[in-house]
Amino acid sequence: MIEEIFKISKSMGRAKALKEMAQERFSDVEKEKKTYKIIEQYYEVIKELITALMYLDGFKTLSHKALLFYLEKNYNRFFSKDEFILIDETRRLRNDILYYGKKIDLTFLTNNEERIKKITNKLIRIVNKKLPNI
Repeated sequence: MIEEIFKISKSMGRAKALKEMAQERFSDVEKEKKTYKIIEQYYEVIKELITALMYLDGFKTLSHKALLFYLEKNYNRFFSKDEFILIDETRRLRNDILYYGKKIDLTFLTNNEERIKKITNKLIRIVNKKLPNI
């Protein structure tokens, strides 16, 4: 997994743009009615925020699994094991939706939406702390 993560120059501009896009997408989720689209959007928000963190740290990956590996390896003090499991479960559901047309039952969202929002807000706070005021 580590071989899928490579060093790059830090990019505050890219990180800031991704964070802003993630925040817009996060606020737009409330307008969505379809469960599968809501899950897709939550995962995209999380993915964009982790990618922003990587840009701030000077790293990049093209692998979604490596994104989660990076977060767990470098930011584990901010998240519980259950939160990492939920992020990965959301990633897998998003893949099932996107690549296999799987319809997702409302139960997953009902049981996990508040936790996903909590994870997302934590990620936003972490990115904000690392971003200089530009």
